[in-house]
Amino acid sequence: MGVFEVEPQEFPDRVSFNHYLAEHYDTLIENDLYVIAGLTEYSREDFLDLLRDSGYEIVEDYGGIQKIRCDYGGDQPAEFYLSYDVEDNVILFYTDMRKTEEVENTIEPFLENKPGVHYLYISPSLLQDIREKIVSEDPATEITEFVAKRTERTDTSARFRPEEWRTINYYGRDGLESLREMEEHYGVLPRIMAFNVPGDLCFRINHKGVFKLKNGSLKRLFKHIETCIEEALKVKQAYERTDFEMITASAQLEVPTSEPAAITLNNRIRYHELDGLKDSMQDRDYVLVGSYSEEGSLYFTTEVIDQVKNSTFRIKANEDQIRVFPQDESNLGTFYRFYEFIQDSVDESAELAPA
Repeated sequence: MGVFEVEPQEFPDRVSFNHYLAEHYDTLIENDLYVIAGLTEYSREDFLDLLRDSGYEIVEDYGGIQKIRCDYGGDQPAEFYLSYDVEDNVILFYTDMRKTEEVENTIEPFLENKPGVHYLYISPSLLQDIREKIVSEDPATEITEFVAKRTERTDTSARFRPEEWRTINYYGRDGLESLREMEEHYGVLPRIMAFNVPGDLCFRINHKGVFKLKNGSLKRLFKHIETCIEEALKVKQAYERTDFEMITASAQLEVPTSEPAAITLNNRIRYHELDGLKDSMQDRDYVLVGSYSEEGSLYFTTEVIDQVKNSTFRIKANEDQIRVFPQDESNLGTFYRFYEFIQDSVDESAELAPA
């Protein structure tokens, strides 16, 4: 059995498609609905070509929405509806097929590994903001599941054993109270949360931009998705300010020049922490070339090869800031992946410096 069927009509964009789904959700969709969000630097046609090259085919066209299919070797092909926003290059995939099969074996690795695309990264602080907004609007809200982490270099306060890193997986109706207690006592921050708003909405959200609606108001879920899109576009805007080009210096010589994006750190990097930083980068499939560092007023620079996204960039860091310089054609997926790495492994409260 494939993805849910929609009526044969034109949908100009994701707004019209979302409205249609919200109005017809109860009769259209019998299983859990997954909405997987991402961003790309490709034009619409180039992105569709990338999908085709990756084994997807367009099986139905609804104007601004396409039904796509991929045979990944499972017991049935994976099917999704795709929306591509031509204004901000936001991509959404919709399906009611299985998360552990069709989603995890197709769209998730596609967004993680393909150059020029990336999943819609949702930071721990944004997850906390969404939680508090939902609870303030509906005090009876329950969190029934969460995954929360404390990283090695975090400066988040913790009452018990702050030197320890940890991951907590929790299931229970008192998840809201438990998560707040664990944030205070153990200094963890959320990566996944499942909400139950009695009589209105039951959904799950993770930091990789995967939203799962179990039941309730799809319209309200789309509002939370749009909030996450707005925040992600701020990262995309910082990426778009970066630039790389070869400048002609003479008839025989061209020299590279690039405009960086800057990431401001609240948790300062110390010289003695550089080896740990390098190890963490290598653990995340980065190769460091030509690294150089100076003690005192910290200075660190290195060329970085992103083996996942197959691109190269250079970083220059001091105690308070990391600047990211493209070394070839800039890659949105590379920039998102590195920004997530910084928040995950270096400083959870790192922010993009204003233009």
